[in-house]
Amino acid sequence: MAKSKNDKLKTAIFLGAGASAAEGAPIQTNLFKDYFKLIRERGRFATSEHERELATFFALMFDIDVDNGNLANALFPTFEEALGVLDLADLKNESFKDFTNINFASNSGRIKFLRLYLVYLMADIIDNSLRTSKNIHRKLVRKLKDNGDLSKTIFLTTNYDILCDNAILDLYPDNKVDYGVDFVNYKEGSFVRPDIDSIKLLKLHGSLNWLYCPTCNNLRITPYEKGVYTLMVDPSSSYCQKCETVYSPIIVPPTFYKDLSKVFLSQVWNRAENELSEVEHLIFCGYSFPDADIHIKYLIKRIQKNRRNPQSLKITVINNHTGKKKETKEEEKLRFQRFLGYNVNYTDFGFEDFANDPKIVML
Repeated sequence: MAKSKNDKLKTAIFLGAGASAAEGAPIQTNLFKDYFKLIRERGRFATSEHERELATFFALMFDIDVDNGNLANALFPTFEEALGVLDLADLKNESFKDFTNINFASNSGRIKFLRLYLVYLMADIIDNSLRTSKNIHRKLVRKLKDNGDLSKTIFLTTNYDILCDNAILDLYPDNKVDYGVDFVNYKEGSFVRPDIDSIKLLKLHGSLNWLYCPTCNNLRITPYEKGVYTLMVDPSSSYCQKCETVYSPIIVPPTFYKDLSKVFLSQVWNRAENELSEVEHLIFCGYSFPDADIHIKYLIKRIQKNRRNPQSLKITVINNHTGKKKETKEEEKLRFQRFLGYNVNYTDFGFEDFANDPKIVML
């Protein structure tokens, strides 16, 4: 049965890193420090191949001894910076002295492996950090449902974690989540294909529960589980059932040099633009509009200016937290207004405030 006109999408909730940080996920600036602290807390130095390679990378590229150095005082690069230099080297087909791109040498390809290891690092620390959370995403979804707004809301996120996924699946045990992309699970019957009543969740940068087979060119979802983390700790169990190729993560790093060419991500981005063109209210939660996200800015500018009345799109920003400096808030507010106009409603609310009472900003 088709939805009535009154049930059309009205609100888009855009979840950024700050929304996950409110649940306990590490912020980007602390990602590496938290990871190597975790390695030490596990009672050992980095011993596996990917851990040793990462330790060597930080020692040779950034002069940081993650085994014996003082991690509290170490000046780690951001995740964006570390991955950015590797992305650019790969894009230009260039190398660093100790880290080569593909050639005939026996140790070639270290740059490509390091990019993959950094993704695994992120999956590991996120998995560890979110084993217990504040259930803020669940509270938000439940409140939206109780208020009658959930069916008229679309979620978009640049986060890789599955906090929002699980929050929706808890309320919809029949797996009624529409990711805007086809999974091989649909054909197998292990994940229900979405219908018109499904809640839309578009993950613009990929997800920790998406696994890609580069041979069969299919995408698998691992509901409730971070399949990329399993791929890291037990690759022998993470292979395509059809061709037995080991799966790869489908993760877009937070750098300027984003590769959005994979057909699955293209489908998600196209769907996002189509859906956003219809919404009346765009709410940014835990998102600071960083310079590196020019693709996001391009998308938002298109859906703002390509509608019949550009002023009809209401934009609200919810990105406050305890201890946030006034200067940081002013700079962030200006960044939104500079690009989207002075009618942006930049609030003093945090993500948990919004989850406790979505009506504080909902139309």
